[in-house]
Amino acid sequence: MNLVVFGIFTVLTLLVAVPLQVIALPWDPDRQVAARAARAVWGVVMIRAQPFWRLIITGAERVGAGPWIVIANHQSMLDIPLLLALPVPVRVVARPGVFRMPVFGHMARFGRHIRLDAESVEEGLALCKHYLEKGTSIVLFPEGQRGDGLALGAFQRGAFELALRTGASILPVAISGTATALPKGSAWARVPVARFHVQILPPILLDGRSRRRLASDAHAAIAAALAGPRPWDIAHAVAERYRPAGRFRMGFAAGKVTFDPIFWSLWERLPRAGRLLDVGAGEGLLGVYLRAAGSPVAVHGVDVDPARIAAARVAAGADPGLSFTVADGEDVALPEAEAVTCIDVLHYLPSARQDALIARLCAAVAPGGVLYVRDPEVGRGFASWWTATTERLFVALGRHRGGGVHVRGGAALAAAIGRHLADVRIERSGTGPFANVLVSARRPVASAPTLDLPPLPSIGAANGPASG
Repeated sequence: MNLVVFGIFTVLTLLVAVPLQVIALPWDPDRQVAARAARAVWGVVMIRAQPFWRLIITGAERVGAGPWIVIANHQSMLDIPLLLALPVPVRVVARPGVFRMPVFGHMARFGRHIRLDAESVEEGLALCKHYLEKGTSIVLFPEGQRGDGLALGAFQRGAFELALRTGASILPVAISGTATALPKGSAWARVPVARFHVQILPPILLDGRSRRRLASDAHAAIAAALAGPRPWDIAHAVAERYRPAGRFRMGFAAGKVTFDPIFWSLWERLPRAGRLLDVGAGEGLLGVYLRAAGSPVAVHGVDVDPARIAAARVAAGADPGLSFTVADGEDVALPEAEAVTCIDVLHYLPSARQDALIARLCAAVAPGGVLYVRDPEVGRGFASWWTATTERLFVALGRHRGGGVHVRGGAALAAAIGRHLADVRIERSGTGPFANVLVSARRPVASAPTLDLPPLPSIGAANGPASG
């Protein structure tokens, strides 16, 4: 990857975008067609076309509530196509020099990205407001220039002043991997194999914050993310845990935790201490992933499949905080825990049994604790059909146990959970052609479970004989 490749894909983007936009211009004065073409060719294909480069975007479920003032750290020319790859329409605010670059400057002007300098502040602000009102997010690099990738620079005021003047909230994004792939001042890639992580962080709402407070909170959020673990490193550590269970288990574990967004989502959201009850734990991937990511939480997983629990115990090894038991969550005594998860399980049960299991899961949530349930979503067209179809295929092949597939969707699950817990929320949790939904809820601190539940089993008996 080098600047020649940048130039080739920039020309290709113009060749695709210009004819399409000329046709669409009568009803598309903001050139959204050109923006989509740039995202597809320059923001996705260019990165994916590099055979030894890989990109993971985490937190993509957060972008749907925009538009946002998107801010990101800046360490390489690669940061721009990575941000264009976000699943949301964006316009980038750039310095005048970008618009004077050969070929690339033409693409920036044709795509109606935003030029900002001392002489055009009010014009740029008006254009930003216009795009935000149309539902397009604005991307800025608050460091003002590319850094060396070693330290996050101080944030300038512009992005946060824009947020206050437009009322749009801040969406922080942490980008890692680009500084070593294509460093500042280099025209050639420095590494043959690169791993990029675009981490979309929780939004920072205005909520009466001052400009300085917004900048401070955003800087702290991105700095903490850059100092945290990387999905690629976690996946490698998880695979090593499953190596004694055989090459198939090892490969499945590495692929599953790399490409299924639920693991990173739960790593971000689950408490960093206390106890986690994982119902339908399978091979124990969630617990092993959390441990590989550095979480000290004690995990107790149950599943009806002895072979999968055996693999989970192999991966747990001598770790006293990972406990896995062969048991059916529908009738075994569920221990109380600060966090309870049930991932991709409910749709194997008829609706009445789903409601009964949901009641048991909710009852296991300790006061102040959280519940996370993921299941296929309905009403998403081909993605919903494909997700349900693949689940039926897995049941037919014996990969999953169950009498069929009964997909109810996030709204129905949220309603069932809302009968027992508070603060119920729904967010997307799928990738590629799959449509999944993650439903979360909390038990108020003053609330008590509705069922009598035993305490969590002793961690010392983590991987003892199976029960249930």
